[in-house]
Amino acid sequence: MSFVFLWRRICPGRNPLARITDRIEAAILIGGVLAALLGVPLAAAAGSEAYATMMARSDFETATRHATNAVLLEDAPPARVGVDGSPSAETARVRARWELSDGTLQDGLATADLGASAGDGVTVWLDDSDAVVAPPVMPLDAASTGIGVGVGVWLVGVTLLASGYLFALRLLNRARRAAWDREWERLGQDWTPS
Repeated sequence: MSFVFLWRRICPGRNPLARITDRIEAAILIGGVLAALLGVPLAAAAGSEAYATMMARSDFETATRHATNAVLLEDAPPARVGVDGSPSAETARVRARWELSDGTLQDGLATADLGASAGDGVTVWLDDSDAVVAPPVMPLDAASTGIGVGVGVWLVGVTLLASGYLFALRLLNRARRAAWDREWERLGQDWTPS
């Protein structure tokens, strides 16, 4: 599709063959493109807000959680090999022992890679009360969330705009067909065989 054809499709201008429905379609298309472009800053603001929220969570969790080394007390299930021959990156909960902040030892479940053996070391995250918790949110996770939210918001907006355009196009095409039918009917009434 050439640029000239696309430009004429979007902006029918003073073309005497352009119908009112063509001009309406062009206006809807131009409005949709402008709305999509104006949606970029809004999506960026949503992504920025999500990033800030996740960074605040990261700061809080980093301040209230600490890592400790644990020793596995049993073997993890065997590692699975993928179709391409590489080992899977799956994990399992396995019994382990770690030291608490007061120096006592505690047994519990820790996350270990499949195929890990008893005696291997793993990292366990504890909160201020020495309860096992998930690792804190990292800044990279916050950045990924911010980017994902921003792109997701924009894509949802563009999808809604495109759906609206296609719906309007369907209605306009229906109006065009009805106008053609009326013209053919009028032509049929005006035409008489000689």
